[in-house]
Amino acid sequence: MVDVVIPVYRPDEKFNKLIDRLCRQTILPEKIILMYTITGLDEREPERFMKSVLARMNEHLDADNMLEIYSVNKNDFSHGKTRNAGISKCRSPYVLLLTQDAVPADSYLIENLLRMIDDYPDASQVYGRQITDTLAPDYLKYTQRFNYPAESMVKSAEDYDRLGIKTIFCSDVCCMYRRDVFDYIGGFEDVIFNEDMIFARKAIDAGYKICYAADACVVHYHKYSLKQQRKRNFDIAVSQKQHPDVFGDLSSEGEGGRMVKTVLGKLLKKRKFGQFFYYILLSFYKYTGYKLGKIYRILPKKLCAKLSLTPSYWE
Repeated sequence: MVDVVIPVYRPDEKFNKLIDRLCRQTILPEKIILMYTITGLDEREPERFMKSVLARMNEHLDADNMLEIYSVNKNDFSHGKTRNAGISKCRSPYVLLLTQDAVPADSYLIENLLRMIDDYPDASQVYGRQITDTLAPDYLKYTQRFNYPAESMVKSAEDYDRLGIKTIFCSDVCCMYRRDVFDYIGGFEDVIFNEDMIFARKAIDAGYKICYAADACVVHYHKYSLKQQRKRNFDIAVSQKQHPDVFGDLSSEGEGGRMVKTVLGKLLKKRKFGQFFYYILLSFYKYTGYKLGKIYRILPKKLCAKLSLTPSYWE
């Protein structure tokens, strides 16, 4: 019923936990398809990787016919194109996209996602809730709670005036797609970032709905450095600038400002003064990265590569 597609590059312990949790789901995937980006350090690395993953999965179940791995050259990777290639290998009516560091919080992730998308036959996709663990700093906990609240929701074109850019907000960190709708919309575009939100806009404008399942949780967050955060927001702005048909009437700056005020207010209330001032600095780096991304067309390509979290995109 469900195939899982995961782009993988230099996997770590979080990926191992992800595989373990997938093998313990109440509804098991038909296939787990890994799009493995080659590092180039070892010509046998895809073979070694497959053996290690199979061994791990076989500790829980018979995985020989469940696991498929496809190699991706590093220069050929893109958020949209690589996921499209993985989904093209799927045969199930639903496809769950995960990132390699999105660890299911329990054994009910697939079950809860399926339940919600089945409740809404006119939904193109359902995305899950991203939560933090106890190691995350408070500002990241508050940020995740702002973006991924405890209440589920269903969004449609009727919500543009009320929710703005949040109408098309979703994340391929954890998102289940209805395969026939995915093909009908035309899959993901080959973009530097935001392939998920670009698809969501197309789906909503085609009359479909986007679901958010708050009970389908993955542990996922990034503690970016200041420079990494600036680079990430540069890429976000580039993708928005390249798609005025998607983002032109849905500004993200207002929503970003509301998040900053919310997080700072909570930090101040909790007397987390160190994180309060750090978050101000982090927000400044986010904002400068975003503004630079908006004017990327007048910047030299070499500078864009330095400012980007995906320098290979600019080659």
